[in-house]
Amino acid sequence: MKGLLKKTSLTLLAVSASPLLLAKAQESSQVLETINVIGDAGQIKAPGLSGSVDILSREELEYEHVNDTLELFSKIPGVYFSRYNQGLINADIAIRGFAGDGSSPHAALLIDGMPANLHNGYNELDQLFPIAIDNVTVVKGNSDASLGLNNVAGNYRVNTRKDKGTEVELTAGSFDTQELQAYTGFSAMGVSQHYSLGVRSSEGYRDHTDLEKMAASANWHWHATEKTVVDLNVRLSSYDGDAPGYLDEESAQEDPTQSASYAGQDGGDKQTEHLSVSIAHKINDALKTNLKVYNQNFERERWVRFSDAGDLTNRFDDQTQKGFIANVNWDMNSDWSLEVGANYQNQDNLEQRFGTINNERVRDYSSVSRNYDYDVSNVGIFTKLNHKVNDRLEWNVAVRIDQLDGDFVNLETGEAKEMYDFGTIVQPKLNVTAIATESLKVFANVGRSFQTPFGSAAYTADDTGDREVSLNDGWELGSQWFSSTALTARFSLWQQVASDEYITVDGTAQNIGETNRQGYDLTLQGDLFEKWSYWGSYTKIDSEIIKGSDDNASNEGNEIRSIPSYTASLGLNYQVMESLITRLHIRSQGDYYVNEANAGGKFGGYTTLGVSADYQLSWGVVKFQINNLTDEYTEYVYDFSSDGTSTIHSPGAGVNGSVSLAVAF
Repeated sequence: MKGLLKKTSLTLLAVSASPLLLAKAQESSQVLETINVIGDAGQIKAPGLSGSVDILSREELEYEHVNDTLELFSKIPGVYFSRYNQGLINADIAIRGFAGDGSSPHAALLIDGMPANLHNGYNELDQLFPIAIDNVTVVKGNSDASLGLNNVAGNYRVNTRKDKGTEVELTAGSFDTQELQAYTGFSAMGVSQHYSLGVRSSEGYRDHTDLEKMAASANWHWHATEKTVVDLNVRLSSYDGDAPGYLDEESAQEDPTQSASYAGQDGGDKQTEHLSVSIAHKINDALKTNLKVYNQNFERERWVRFSDAGDLTNRFDDQTQKGFIANVNWDMNSDWSLEVGANYQNQDNLEQRFGTINNERVRDYSSVSRNYDYDVSNVGIFTKLNHKVNDRLEWNVAVRIDQLDGDFVNLETGEAKEMYDFGTIVQPKLNVTAIATESLKVFANVGRSFQTPFGSAAYTADDTGDREVSLNDGWELGSQWFSSTALTARFSLWQQVASDEYITVDGTAQNIGETNRQGYDLTLQGDLFEKWSYWGSYTKIDSEIIKGSDDNASNEGNEIRSIPSYTASLGLNYQVMESLITRLHIRSQGDYYVNEANAGGKFGGYTTLGVSADYQLSWGVVKFQINNLTDEYTEYVYDFSSDGTSTIHSPGAGVNGSVSLAVAF
């Protein structure tokens, strides 16, 4: 930690001494924010935090066509992927040295300010198509006091469109892919209305990867009074996909398009239902309130067989979440403001696993490995005090308190358990941003977040005080530099230490002990000449098990599983003519160990190239997109054995493309 602080100080001093800092600053450099926007910033609002905050605008989202909506995050600095390519278990994302394979929930996903994580931390974003999204914001680190549960290393914020107009887009592509996206926004009878629809089908890169996906959403925005605004949100989605199964290493590399011979019945479906109401009320010019109430259901059924030696099993989850989020903002004067917030969420989770009859999609109710019914209740409150000292210095300090409770019943045996008593979890936070020169900002933040086991591992029939919460203490220190429109750069060092971390391997919780994650983030963006613009990022990630648990003492000093050594991205846009824009996107990710023993080697590294072009016609836009142009071999690798002797491999898609026709009214 001292070494990182020393490196940071030297970096900041070197940048501050640069003669280029005497260049005239952009107007945006006088804003006390440290955000990085890819695309047109427009009216996007930053979350008011120092540190690494990255925003992907509508401009960069509108030409993307993906099987899994989470793939939209591929341009966000520091975000990396676990692409399972297994039907409804298709992909997940991760940040700040945490794994993206569900072993360690670590980031909260919000859609219009409301949570969208499953009980195990997986992000559920397939309830939206790209056409419905206005922008995506990623907040990295643990200095955000507004969230508690799942907000271990940061959060992902997705905001849906609320603009006027109508747009329809048709897409055809590789693997017999067909897609329809539509959006419309208008005002009628004093209510602003916004609707979106997406339908996608594809046969997939690998054999036995057919999918059918649908998502529909509606928002009604009503100015009930001069001071009160009401939003009603409804979302429905479904996803039905076959799964090709996992291969051994040799088979995956020899023929990545094949499906495993035993996986003919693999696949499944999922449905999402969401209903929420948001009420924003302005008491006076200084005092504002906001209340969000929601109810949502996630239902998943998966048929999976991991190897020829295993049997087909049925996995069924039915999760209902309901809760509220309330905030009060008080601008005491032009320099001081206070925010107070509270949230409550209740989860009712049914988790079942059955055997099957003759390895067909027929449940064997006499073969039950899990039949769990459990609930989770989370209550959180926070207070944040913000002070703008002057035009060059701003800070905020906050404290958040969370409590968890719940009950568990094994429906097969009747065994009842209670959640471990994790106590009152106190989490202090601090953010500081300063304008050092006309062209340089410096920032620092420090915070505490928490992690608990999930699923059945969070409950006990014995002493509920036997297990403590894992506290995550982190900090970030960095600078953001504006030389001109040609270059904006942000550099930061960060670290996060967990006191007693748990990971989960195929549903079994494992205590790996005290862990340390650290690294640095670099982002660059700017305009070159009149027609060129670029953006890029590089994130270095180091992880270490500092002190192993009693069962994992031999792993001390090793890296944590499934965390790439780095992630990097480079985008280049060229406006060939007024009617034609072309884009290039290079994405790279380092390899990783697949177990805490660091046995069996490293996997998962890749570098891919994508290109696209939009041509404006009098009646609409023609869009061309090619992914993985160089046909780079990519794969997701998992290890059940924990010693590298039985890894399973899922190859990613090779070169593929699409053409779209978009018409706006």
